[in-house]
Amino acid sequence: MTKKNAADQYDSHRGSLFFPLPNGTALLYKLNGIANEPEAESQIQETVQAKKSKFIIIPVKNWLKSDQRFKVSWAVEGDQDPTTFIRGANMLDVAGESSKEYKLNFLTYKMGVCKFTVTFKNESSGEYLHYKVQI
Repeated sequence: MTKKNAADQYDSHRGSLFFPLPNGTALLYKLNGIANEPEAESQIQETVQAKKSKFIIIPVKNWLKSDQRFKVSWAVEGDQDPTTFIRGANMLDVAGESSKEYKLNFLTYKMGVCKFTVTFKNESSGEYLHYKVQI
């Protein structure tokens, strides 16, 4: 998936599907499609008291039969407040066809709303899942 421009348009993907039939003939289908970014797994909303640290628990599911290692990152929407701290492990290993809880530590010294996205990316395949968080 590659972006064409800033308007969030994506290149179309082309492929074909070939079915040989027992009577000696065959069917050929031409496929065209566009792949968009996946939707968030869920939206997590929490209330946290200022000046008190709280763990935000995020369930991460491994859809493969084999183990996966995810690189974890988060991006805050808007301006980064220097009095807000988001901390967590930068890698997470999840066994095949199972789930694991990821603990994200959140601390702020001011009252307000903080929105951010937490992304779990398998760097070897490029596949990822993400969560929208509002605190």
